[in-house]
Amino acid sequence: MTTFEVLSWLQDSALAHAISKTDHLVGAGLQIVHVMGLVALLASLVLISLHLVGLAFKHQPITDIAREATKLVWLGLALTALSGTLMFIATPKLYFYNPAFRLKMILFFVAVIVQLALFRKTAAQTAPTPAFARTSVAISLAAWFSVAMAGRMIGFI
Repeated sequence: MTTFEVLSWLQDSALAHAISKTDHLVGAGLQIVHVMGLVALLASLVLISLHLVGLAFKHQPITDIAREATKLVWLGLALTALSGTLMFIATPKLYFYNPAFRLKMILFFVAVIVQLALFRKTAAQTAPTPAFARTSVAISLAAWFSVAMAGRMIGFI
């Protein structure tokens, strides 16, 4: 099977029709959940980042802040991934051939790897070195905000 045939099969599936052929509010609702998931993820990362660079919550241990905020990171990631998958299933040919979508997917996987490998390690340390903390904050936030910007570009390309 070619890629086009797989995408056509997916787009003709019952789930794709249930999403795309029902009320337009289904698609709008998925977009809202997608954006709110990303906002939750980014807000919690910014919260942790502000502490790591010494701009907020200076008297609280990073482990306490990271433990609570990480729950919101994973909730936001789950909402974003689930709603994004459903939106893709509804019109896979539209998304798959869009260069902005491809860029977003590459950036998404990079951001997840950065989150798991670098930022999470930094937030787990009781007292990370300032240079390491600033570097991991900058890389992590740049990765996730790049995902958001690439996602925003999808509708314009």
